[in-house]
This record gives sequence, structure tokens and C-alpha cells, in this order.
Amino acid sequence: MLLNYLKIACRNLWKDKFYSLINILGLTIGVTCGMLLLLYVTDELSYDRYQAKASQIYRIVSHITEPDKDHRMRSTQPPLVKTLKQDYPFVKNYVRFFPYGQVMFRQGEKRFYEDHIYAADSTVFDVFSYKFVEGDPKTALAQPGSVVLTQKAAQKFFGSGSALGQSLQTNDTTFYKVTGVLEDIPKNSHFTFNGLLSLGSKERRASEWDGIYIYSYLVLPENFDTKILESKFPEVYDKYMGPIFKRMGIKISYELQPLTSIHLYSNLEGESNGNIGYVYTFSAVAFFMLLLASINYMNLATARSAKRAKEVGLRKVMGSARSRLMAQFLTESVLMTVLALSVSLFLVMILLPFFNSVSGKEIQFRELLRPQYVLIALGIVGFTGFISGSYPAFYLSAFEPATVLKGAFNAKGGSFFRKSLVVAQFAISLTMLICTWIVYKQLNFMRNHDLGYDQEQVLTIDYRGRQPRQQFNSLRNTLLTNPNILDVASASAPTSHIGDRTLFTVESNTGLKEMGFRPMRVDYDYLKTMGMRLVAGRDFSEKIPADTLNSVIVNQATVQRMGWKEPLGKKVILGSLPQPDQPAQPVAQVIGVVKDFHQQSLYSLIEPMIILYRPANKVIHIKIRPRDMEKTIAFIGQQWRETYPDRLFEYRFLDQDFELAYEADEIRSRVFTAFSALTILIACLGLFGLATFTTEQRVKEIGVRKVLGASVSSVVVLLSKDFTKLVLFSFPIAIPIAWYSMYTWLQHFPYKTDIGVWVFVAACLLTLLICWTTVIYQSIKAAMTNPVKSLRKE
Repeated sequence: MLLNYLKIACRNLWKDKFYSLINILGLTIGVTCGMLLLLYVTDELSYDRYQAKASQIYRIVSHITEPDKDHRMRSTQPPLVKTLKQDYPFVKNYVRFFPYGQVMFRQGEKRFYEDHIYAADSTVFDVFSYKFVEGDPKTALAQPGSVVLTQKAAQKFFGSGSALGQSLQTNDTTFYKVTGVLEDIPKNSHFTFNGLLSLGSKERRASEWDGIYIYSYLVLPENFDTKILESKFPEVYDKYMGPIFKRMGIKISYELQPLTSIHLYSNLEGESNGNIGYVYTFSAVAFFMLLLASINYMNLATARSAKRAKEVGLRKVMGSARSRLMAQFLTESVLMTVLALSVSLFLVMILLPFFNSVSGKEIQFRELLRPQYVLIALGIVGFTGFISGSYPAFYLSAFEPATVLKGAFNAKGGSFFRKSLVVAQFAISLTMLICTWIVYKQLNFMRNHDLGYDQEQVLTIDYRGRQPRQQFNSLRNTLLTNPNILDVASASAPTSHIGDRTLFTVESNTGLKEMGFRPMRVDYDYLKTMGMRLVAGRDFSEKIPADTLNSVIVNQATVQRMGWKEPLGKKVILGSLPQPDQPAQPVAQVIGVVKDFHQQSLYSLIEPMIILYRPANKVIHIKIRPRDMEKTIAFIGQQWRETYPDRLFEYRFLDQDFELAYEADEIRSRVFTAFSALTILIACLGLFGLATFTTEQRVKEIGVRKVLGASVSSVVVLLSKDFTKLVLFSFPIAIPIAWYSMYTWLQHFPYKTDIGVWVFVAACLLTLLICWTTVIYQSIKAAMTNPVKSLRKE
């Protein structure tokens, strides 16, 4: 029976080649895109799940509450997890990561800067199941002066030979022995590194409760109720941290984050993870693309019902049950989907490298051979085949044989349903088009938003260590002899990444208060080099010696936070309130207020900050002209190597830091835009097929109209207006859905664009234009046909 169904299905597909091609093409696009999006979604859901103890590992998050501000941070104090392990027996293990950032290593004559270097407890390999290529995980970080590298880092230093037992020297002349080599950390990890150092000197700071700067992870028993441990955090705070923070009006609470939820549910300060919202969005897009392709099939199948009516009638007369007829039509739709899936698998194999480059993933085609993906592929066939064939099967199998064999069958049956499906198609397509437009508008807004300083053509060099002021002055003076170098200044950090908060004692309207501010250390030329504008007071000056220790500049956010009506002259002390048994700290005064500028990307609010003068800062900012940039950079490199022969010359442009901050959303935007365009293409394929069939059905009517004097333009309008009405009906459905979706999405951004009416108007006009472009070819072709050809048999 099944073989018979397949034979008939193949004959029908071959008989109507044009419509079969449209259906298969639409289904192929839908299935291909659906599979690619599902690969993306499953990759997002796989983060950190390869860890053997993934269900038992938790990260501790700090929630810091100041009198006027809240912060949620992924870091904690160094002693916290060790204390929890000692005080609460149900804590099975812990590990801490102390960030070093970028470190310069020497190996013989080789020198490299290596990113993502951390010091870690020796328990790290008991907690996390990283795979060792060389070395023993039990002893790898047990001894001071040990380092464990990833394969990529080890090959950089030691080539293809064994790295085990080799030595590396940091720039501060500390030697580390390589005690292990790991496989490169999988891409689907929320936390990656290139090297882990034994604690060494960091061990001395591991008992300090006043610094919040390390990443802490705990291992708890299986199926442990985390509320039990979270209920203990207040007593830990009162016992160990209360005496330090309570007098400052600061309260710290903690929460446990399951390891497997960090990537999709956590975007705290300083981290850029995925977003569960995008997983839902891309899953919905995959579903709608398959649905759109299925709608095409249903539309064309029901529209062509007149051609299948006699077949159904004859089968029923010959005794065929309705269930068998339904099975026949479902077999045809499933066969169509299987053909589309076959082509889709080939397309996925070809398109996967391009998809990876667009989406930032490293998905391999062999992933599709895993059992779960085979089940997904079968699910796609079943879902799409059933959805595509369900309505035609029910509709066509319901024909009464007496009616259709007498020739009294009305071919317009099911037209309301077809029209509803076309409206649904274009409502979905228009919704995605509007959303894509607003996503692009928001990203463009962030790229072009006024940051409060000039980031164009600003080259930055991170010295990564201390340098004598005399050497920097010598370098600065030499660089300024080049006419293409406009200004040179130094600061404690790149302008796009000001450091963590530091405690200051600041004069408020009710007296001195201890509060946290973002600090920045700059030299005399910094504000001028960066094009920052003072709104009150003055800049640091070489002519005023007191500026070196007794003067600070604040931003407008600080003035607003403190409620100062007259900020100039307000007192600022670096550190906590002076104690009777402690030496007095220098008391500085506010000499200027700088216009607010963004210390981080536009995902973060501008924070109150205090700018101090310091002559020796580790990041050099060089403002250069856009002309002859290669020669200018070569000149800077030459002068750098002559001044600092023991330091590598590595630079980046300041605007690159901001581009990196938006990279994840840029990637998602590209993916969403591509699939949005493809949904419109699928809808247009269905509309094209439906327009073709409609013109075929009305060819005699058109011939009569032309004989009676109708012009080509009037016939084109006649054939196009029905489809135009359907597209117009989709507007009031799509616009509210798109507006609400984008309004909700934009609330995640502190600085956002306005949605704007023109976006909806332009998207609607573009949709109409696409509709007309799709149907006008068939309309003109039908309108220009000689009426003699269509009426000669009448």
C-alpha cells in the first residue's frame, strides 16, 4: 500500500513540475534555515554541559548595595569560598580564579603577550574536567611557580615538541615551570583561559576581605537545595565582612548561579554572554520558516483542488475510503519534505562554513550525524510533512463524488482559508522585517552615539607594567616631532574600560562619606588628547605643583550623585575615613568637572568617577592624523622599541574596543537579518505560485475583457489588487506585534534609539513593493496574451 502511495505521489509531482519545483524550493529553504538555526540554538544550549560535574558546580555572584546604588558582579572576595568550605561540611570543593589579564612570557629569545591568564587553586582540575595532553591533574598546580598551558599556547612557545618541564619567564623575572598541557578549552564554555598559574604571590592576598576581584566556584552535592547555603550567607557576611563594610553603609549579599545557566542567563558587569531571549527568538524563527514553507504547500494544493477533484471522485466511486485518500495526500507532502530534506542536507554542508563565519560559531557538519540531530531531522520531516499535507488531505478527501463527477465542483472552495494563510505569511514576514530594521537601527545608534570624547584615530599601547616618567617623557617628545602625531598622553586604563570601583571619602552636603567611585589616573595632556570638555573649573596644570596630589577632576555623574550645587573646592580623600591611629591621607579638592563620557560600552550606564593626576600610567594614548597611517605606526613602533627594548610593540585603536563590545549583537543581527530576508523569499515563492495559478484560472476572463477593450494596465491592476488587499490586511496584525516585541527588547539598553513611525511606514511600503514585484510579472504576461489564443476554443 505504501509503495502504491509513493508511486502515485511521484507521478503527481512529475505531472505538475512547476508547482512541485516551487513547493520543493520553498520547503528546501525552510528546512535548510530551520536546521541551521537549530544547530545554533543547540550549540547555545550546550555551554558548559561537557563538564563532568556540571550539575553540581555553582558560581558565586556578589550583590553590592550602596546607599544610592546597586551592583551585581561575577566576582567575590578571595577568602569567601575557602571559608564556606571550612565552615559548612556540605560544600564538597571550591576553586578560585585570580585574573592576571595579559602577561608577557619569555622563552629563550621568544617573547609573547598571552591573553586570559589566571592564577588558580590546585583544586581547579578536581572541580572542572579539562582534558590533559601532558602532565598530572592531581599535582599540576600543587607547587609554587607552576603553570598549565592550553595546547594553542604551548605550541606558540615550544612548537610541536613537548612543553612539559620547560620554563617560562614573565617580565618581572618570575620563572614558571610547565607542569601540564590541556586540550584547548571548548568554545562552548562561559569561561576560557590560555594559561593557569599556581597561586604564588596571590596566596598572600587570599585572606583579604575588602577586595572583590576574583571568580569563585563551589561544588555542592547532587540535587542540593541551594537555598540552604544561600541562607548561610548573611551570617558569613556579619562575621567576616560586617566590621569592614557596615560603617560605609555598604551591604553585600550573594547568590549561587548554576554553571549551566551562566551563558544564557547572566550578563553581569565585565562579561558578555549569550541571551536566552535570542534562543527563543531563533527557535521561533526556525518554526516560522518551516511554517511559511508549509503554508506555501497548503495554498497551492488547495488552489489546485479542481485538478484533483475528479481523481478523488473516481477513487471514492471505486471504493477508496477517506482515510486512504488522506494517507495518499499526506504521503505526497512527506515525500516533498523528504526531497527537500535531502537537498537541505547538501546545502547545510556547503553553507555551514559561511554560517559559522557569520554567527561566530565553530559547528562541524558531523554534528548532524549525532542521534539527537537525526531525531531533529526526522522531527522536521514529520512536522513539516504533516502540517503541509494536513489541510489538503482533509479538504480534498472530503469532496463528494457525485458533485465533482457532474462537473458542479466549485474551484473557489477553500479560498478564504488560502487568503488567511497568505495574510499570515506576510504578517510574519513584515513582523520580522520591522524587527530587523529596528535591531539594525539600535546597533547603528550605539556605533554612532556621542561617547563624550573623540575615539577616532586614537592608538593605544598598554605598557603592562611600570615605566619611569623620564622614559615616557622622552618617548612623548620624540613622537611629537612627527607632524602626523597630534597628541600623546597616558592613563591608567583605556578610555573604553575604566577599572573597578575604589573607596573614596568624599565631602557631601552632610559631611564626609565613604563611597565607591570608578577611579582614573591621567597625566596633564589626557583630556586634551581625548577631546574631553570641561563644563566647570580647569584641567590639571604643570604650572601648579599642588595638582600632583591635592587636586581631582570629577564627571557630571559624580556631581549628580553627591547633589553638589557648587562642586569646585569639595574635598576628596583616597581611601576610607581617616582613623586616629592611622597616618593622615592627603586631602584633595575638586578643581574641575568634565562632561560625562562613556567609560564602557553603551550597554552600561555612565558611572560617577574621580580623575586623579599621576605622571606614570600604563596605557599610552596617541592621537594621529588619518593620512599616512602605516608610516606613522611604523615610526611609533621604531621609537617604542628604542625606548623600551624589553617590551613588545603591540597596539590597538580605541574604537576597536567598542566594536568588540557590540560584536555579539552584531553577529546575532546578521543572522536574524539573513533569515528575515529568507522568510520574505519563502512568502514570495508562495505568492508567485499562487499568482501563476490564479492567472491560469482567469485566462478566459482576461481574454473577454481585452476583446471588450480593456487596457493592459487595467488588467494588471485587476489581477494585482486581490493580492494587494491580502498584504494590506497583514499590516494591522504585524505592526502591533513588532512594536511590542521591539519595545520590550529595547528596554534592555540604557541608551536606546526611538522606534519611530517611519520604520513601520517604510517596512509596509517595502512589503507592498515586494508583493507587486512578485505578482506583476505574471499579471503583465497574462494581460499581454493575445485573446485569440485564450478564446479560440470557445
